[in-house]
Amino acid sequence: MKIALACSVGGHFTQMRQLEKMYKRFDHFFITEDTLMTREFAEKERIYFLRLINRKKWNFLYLFLVNLLLSVQVLLKEKPDVIICTGALSSIPFCVIGKMLGIKLIFIESFAKMDTPTMTGKLMYKFADLFIVQWEKMLEHYPKAVYGGSIY
Repeated sequence: MKIALACSVGGHFTQMRQLEKMYKRFDHFFITEDTLMTREFAEKERIYFLRLINRKKWNFLYLFLVNLLLSVQVLLKEKPDVIICTGALSSIPFCVIGKMLGIKLIFIESFAKMDTPTMTGKLMYKFADLFIVQWEKMLEHYPKAVYGGSIY
């Protein structure tokens, strides 16, 4: 089984790395944003890089489209069986296109959100085959989710 680990940098990337014991047992690769931290991590893991995007910046639409095309390339090349995503924005095209290609999608809502859903979570809830929350209270927002406890 091949697993795609899709996430933004920062806390999303840190949460994904908490799953190391699980993903190391399978063929896997990361798809995340291109930063100094992820470049260093690429020395020991297979990583594809997306453009770092911010929805409040003027070039958001352009970079979103670039990430969409990069996502299609990676999905067609790697053909993962499962996508695990911890968010956020840059990973949305990868997850949505992957789902359209019939790839199973597991989304883990951010540990940082205890009371309110993330924008990415609200969108991915519609697509995910398995939606995991890290706080029981979040089941009020995502009634079909599974409470998985803290990833840390």
